[in-house]
Amino acid sequence: MKTPISILLTIALIAVSPAIAQEQEAAEAAPATDQAVDTITEPETNPGLSDEITAANLGKRTFIPHTLEVQPFTPPPPPVVKRLPAVRVDAAVTRVSKNARTLTLQRGEPSTEPDLPPPPPPAPYVEPREPTPEEIAQRIWQQRHNFNFGATVYDHKISVVNWTDQISLVRYEAVCGFDIGLLAGVGGFVHNGEDYSFFLMHSHFDTTLVRRFATEWNIEIPDVAPGEILITRGDVKDTAAIAPMTVIKEIIAAETPRLLSYQAARATYFAASSAWHAAHPPIPRDETFILRPHRGSRYLSATKPTQPAQQ
Repeated sequence: MKTPISILLTIALIAVSPAIAQEQEAAEAAPATDQAVDTITEPETNPGLSDEITAANLGKRTFIPHTLEVQPFTPPPPPVVKRLPAVRVDAAVTRVSKNARTLTLQRGEPSTEPDLPPPPPPAPYVEPREPTPEEIAQRIWQQRHNFNFGATVYDHKISVVNWTDQISLVRYEAVCGFDIGLLAGVGGFVHNGEDYSFFLMHSHFDTTLVRRFATEWNIEIPDVAPGEILITRGDVKDTAAIAPMTVIKEIIAAETPRLLSYQAARATYFAASSAWHAAHPPIPRDETFILRPHRGSRYLSATKPTQPAQQ
């Protein structure tokens, strides 16, 4: 069996400052390595990744038009004290929960609420039909504009990203030389005038801490240059399936200052929330639920003697 060759998706890092642009040119002028790779160029139909967009123009674009402000953490209101209604209780059962509290179920007096209306009649049967080409194109457009990623980020520098193309159902994996976690919580963005939704489940690894406390764990961090994308799984010839990574790369390159401030604010919020909840743990309490039989219930014909309501 031949060893598969990792496919290097070389994408020029769109700079947000002239200094980064100079580093980009210096990196491109460096001699090529001995490793054999397949270079994938971006399609010409995607103006967002063409050479015509300069770093100066990119700095003026806004990919995330909505605000990225994070409100300060506010402690939640105290829980509402539940008050039991004064109804007749015909039967009750109590069980002790794992935290030594009790859970009580009471059968109260019959309900006086009106009967529930009958369910609506079922919808008439409609013969299924083949979708039109326009409907198929619309579905494909929607699926191409919904990004769902899972990722592991190492030291906020390298991201191992996984996703599934919803058209071919092929799973993809890419190693990226940037922190995709900067987009966590953003929810959506605009690219080339089109709206995209974004969902990310990711975890951060601090390799220094891991190596310090897990000496027996040998971490294998993928090697990728800053700003590059290495496709390690999936069909690299399907440019539409791997296009989401190029879009993500361009957005992060343009919005890094805003995203850094946004993630710092989110970290402050989560730290304050965790500190408050650690200082105010929930207090277990006894719970009581009253079930009142309605017309047609089998309990209405076997009513037990009246008992005082348990408060």
